[in-house]
Amino acid sequence: MNGNRLAKKRFDDESESCEGKIMLNAEIRELIKYLKSIVAEEKPDNDVLEKYGNDPDFIELNEMIGGIRSACKKHFEMIFDLFPDPTIITTMEDGKLVSYNRAFHKLITTRGKNIMTGVTNIHDLYFELDKRDQLIEELKRTGVSENMEIMVNDVNGEMFVGLVSAQAISIEGEAHILSVIRDITAIKRLEEEIKKLSIKDKLTQVFNRQKLDEFLQFELERSERTKAPFSVMLVDVDSLRTINETYGHQVGDEMLVAVAAMLMDNVRVTDIVGRWSGEEFLVILPDTDEKGAITLAEKTRTILENTRFNTVGKLTASFGVSAYRKDLLPATLISRAHTARNRAKEKGQNRVEYQ
Repeated sequence: MNGNRLAKKRFDDESESCEGKIMLNAEIRELIKYLKSIVAEEKPDNDVLEKYGNDPDFIELNEMIGGIRSACKKHFEMIFDLFPDPTIITTMEDGKLVSYNRAFHKLITTRGKNIMTGVTNIHDLYFELDKRDQLIEELKRTGVSENMEIMVNDVNGEMFVGLVSAQAISIEGEAHILSVIRDITAIKRLEEEIKKLSIKDKLTQVFNRQKLDEFLQFELERSERTKAPFSVMLVDVDSLRTINETYGHQVGDEMLVAVAAMLMDNVRVTDIVGRWSGEEFLVILPDTDEKGAITLAEKTRTILENTRFNTVGKLTASFGVSAYRKDLLPATLISRAHTARNRAKEKGQNRVEYQ
C-alpha cells in the first residue's frame, strides 16, 4: 500500500514538473530551423527537403511560408521605393549596386541623363573611397554605421556632400548594405557661410577684429616658444572722414574695400590681413623682424599712393609698425603700433613710422 502511494506521488511530481512545458522532438526542431532559414532568406537545408519534400503537410507549410516571404518582400520593395530619402542596396564586398529607390534616382540624375545601369559600381559614385572602406569596416564590426559624411559624384561628375547611414543586411545568404544617403550640400554651404561671417568683416571680407585677436595671441605664444620674430603693421586710411562727407558713405565704403583688396594683393601668403576698426587695417607678419616689416610697409604705402581710385582719385594711408619684444600681451604690441601710427599722422600723414 505504501509502495503504491509512493509510486503515485512520483508520477504526480513528474507530471507537475512537465506542466506548461512543450517537449519538442528532433523532427520539429529540424523543421523550425528550416523555416527560420527560409524567412531569413538563407540557403535551406537540402537534407530537410529530401526528407520531407513529399509530405503534404510540409508542402503546404513550405508554400505558406513562401507566400508570407513573398508578401513581405513586396511590402519592403514598395516602402523602399517610396521612402523619401535616397536609398540604395549594394553588395558588401564588391560594391555592386543592386537596387535604388526613386529618391536616389532623382538625387544623382540631371537633365534627363541616367548613370544607373545593371553593372554600376558604388565606387563610381563615391569620391572618397577611403570613407566607404571605413563604413564597411564599421558595418562588419557592428552591423550599423550612422551619419558618415561622404563626397558623392552626380551624373555630371560634380560632387555633393552625402550624409550616409547604413545597415548590414543579408539577401539570399549574401552580405549586402542598405544605405540612406541625404544630400546635405546646402547645409554644409550654410555652415561655411556662418563660419565665414564669424571670422570675416562683412564689408571688406578680410578678417574681423575677433579673429585678429586670436591670430595675435597665437603668434605671440609661438614667438615666445620658438623665439621667431613677428611684427604688425597698422594701416590707417587718411582723410576717410572727408571722403565720407564729400562723396557720401557709399564711396567711403568702396575705398575701404579697395584698400583691403590692395593689401591682400601685396602681402605674402603667410601674412594675415584684417580690419581693426573703422578706417584701420591690421596686417600680422609672422617670421618678420622690424626691418622686414618697415620695408613691406613702405612698399605698400608707395603702391597705395600711386594707385588711382574712381571718384576720389588719390588715396593715402599712415602706417604704424611694431615688432615683438617678448611682450606678455598682444595689447602691448598693438599699443606701440598705434603710437607709431599717431606719429605718422602728426608728421603729415602718408608715412611709415616705427615704435
